[in-house]
Amino acid sequence: MTTPETAPAPQSRPNPFASSAVTVLSFAVLLVTGLAVGVLSGFSMGWVSHYWDAGLAAQAAGVAALVAFVVLLYALCRLAGWGSRRQSGALAFALGYVAVMMAMLGYVTGGSILFPVKLVNYVFLFGSMIALAAGVVRSFVLPPRTTPPARAQSQN
Repeated sequence: MTTPETAPAPQSRPNPFASSAVTVLSFAVLLVTGLAVGVLSGFSMGWVSHYWDAGLAAQAAGVAALVAFVVLLYALCRLAGWGSRRQSGALAFALGYVAVMMAMLGYVTGGSILFPVKLVNYVFLFGSMIALAAGVVRSFVLPPRTTPPARAQSQN
């Protein structure tokens, strides 16, 4: 038997237009965030490769910065998926980042516009793409578990 005290509270459904608008806006923000992270990291990596020939200390610092960045990029992609509660949120972040990287890879003799032909730049490009792919795949969010309604207890 169900009494008003034990009855589940009625759930109100969110406005579908508002829900869709918030989803689209969050994806737009994540896309722009990916663009910004791509621009900042691309120019930062340009400086790392510029000082790559400065010696072993500069190379060690560059490798440490590169590893830290790839881990941070993976975490940002996972955070985008978690925050949007959808895998497509992480995908929007990754698409923004990849769009900037493709723009920075315009080819000229001796390398690209920003990234000269050096091993550290290839590790940066491929490492960041692998980190983004892993972040998108791993950001799969399971739907929330719904609890079955409480069964009415029969009284003898």
